[in-house]
Amino acid sequence: MAILLKNGSVFLHIPKTGGNWITDVLQELNLIEKMISHKHADIDKFFSPVFKYRKEWLKYLFSPKSFSYLHNKPFMFCFVRHPLSWYESWFKYQSQSRRQWRPFGEPRDIYNWHPNAILNGLGSSDFNQFVRNVINKRPGYVTELYGWYTKPQIDFVGKQENLAEDFIRVLRIMNISFDEDFIRKRERVGVSELPKDAIIWDEGLKEEIYKLEYAGIVRYGYYKTDSVSG
Repeated sequence: MAILLKNGSVFLHIPKTGGNWITDVLQELNLIEKMISHKHADIDKFFSPVFKYRKEWLKYLFSPKSFSYLHNKPFMFCFVRHPLSWYESWFKYQSQSRRQWRPFGEPRDIYNWHPNAILNGLGSSDFNQFVRNVINKRPGYVTELYGWYTKPQIDFVGKQENLAEDFIRVLRIMNISFDEDFIRKRERVGVSELPKDAIIWDEGLKEEIYKLEYAGIVRYGYYKTDSVSG
């Protein structure tokens, strides 16, 4: 679920960007007021009263405690990761024996939605083939995915590569008291099993992805020289 904090702020969880770790830390710090909508709700889904969780959303929306939260734009934050690294992470996650490329929802079904439903059926045991399958159907997909969450309403976009420090930054912005050492020492969660074969990018394909995801790489402060596999 998207997370509404006790101070009225909202955390939006983009898949494979460290959101499970952030959720666990928020719970341990006792900062969560309520989970609302889909776990990976983007901005439009979070504010939509006709989405799958509309009854829960409306019930909370019109409760006295939430009135000031959701009738004034809340402080909203999310995290991203290098677009090429995102392809690697999704491949590792879906390749796990417990997943085996099982589909996620339907792209246009508000009752069975998932942001990555568009990737259903594009899996492969070969990483480079998976990436080719994605760009044949949706070139520049990761930049598009991030764009659903990083609309003008978003106030802070952190990086998965700098997860703990960026999370500390956003907590400071919200004037929340916390133990920095606790956050820095907190172990990661939701780490996928390593695939059977190491991920090695086809260099020509990598160059193509750099071009297709260039807008996202630049927008979120990454560089072509940032470390990815291969």
